[in-house]
Amino acid sequence: MSKQLRHLAATTAVALAFAPAAQAVGLLDDDAAVLRYSGNLSNAIAAAAPQEPDSRTRARGFMVALEKGIKAAGDKIQIVDYPKPVSANMLRLTAVVPPKGFEALPIPVCAEQNNKVLQVWEVTSKGDVNVVAWSGARVSETPTSAACKAFILAKRAEMSEKLAQTTPAQPPPATTAAAGSSGTTVVATNTATTAPVARP
Repeated sequence: MSKQLRHLAATTAVALAFAPAAQAVGLLDDDAAVLRYSGNLSNAIAAAAPQEPDSRTRARGFMVALEKGIKAAGDKIQIVDYPKPVSANMLRLTAVVPPKGFEALPIPVCAEQNNKVLQVWEVTSKGDVNVVAWSGARVSETPTSAACKAFILAKRAEMSEKLAQTTPAQPPPATTAAAGSSGTTVVATNTATTAPVARP
């Protein structure tokens, strides 16, 4: 191998080593994944709520809200809670949406009705919908509280830990350098702000 080819191979290897952090693919970035999750989640929700005649309609409405939340992701974890307003006898669906830059993380989803958790899943970036083992609370603390509250709070805390340990899959914030009066370079970082995380 020539010296030039060896240099090119080494350069390519270094570039690929850093590629995953910049090229992570989220659920909505893959049309096939969107189609897969749409069918899988609709079927899963219908199976979890067999006595609910409008389960698939509710599933479609939830997925619209979920995708809207994913597209609007900022720098904080979001909670998507559907429908609103809601009563205990209604089929309610709640999800934890990762912030921008962490779209490849699985999205926890919880279904509840009549003050009981029906089922919990994780939606992967490939569109798979997997049942999650959950040994926590599965009933509401009070008649008016969410049965999914414990699961959603636990998954949000779990996701927060992952965010603290992982480099986001996005370029760093834009910076503007300016010379200080003493000749020292002062760096101003442009950071975005988002609305507070909604709690279930």
